[in-house]
Amino acid sequence: MQTVIGSLLGIAVVVIVVLIIVDVARTPPPTTQPPAGTCTLVHRIVLPDTCVCSAAGGTCGWVTTRPYLIFFTQAASCPTLGCDVKLQ
Repeated sequence: MQTVIGSLLGIAVVVIVVLIIVDVARTPPPTTQPPAGTCTLVHRIVLPDTCVCSAAGGTCGWVTTRPYLIFFTQAASCPTLGCDVKLQ
């Protein structure tokens, strides 16, 4: 009985890890190329949704959030003005 429970837990852990790897590796579908320095909302399966900057080294904050799981939040919309680019 313990081996059955252990193997079911092992399978569940493997499925969750695979879903997280797919989330991280997946790229948004190719659409029109956004202008440089804009933020795009990326929807994910397991990980929380986030805003991604099209410019290298840029960051995006969230304009609005929505619930994620019980105690966390995720991005619901991204800023329209563009990314915060670090000048270093």
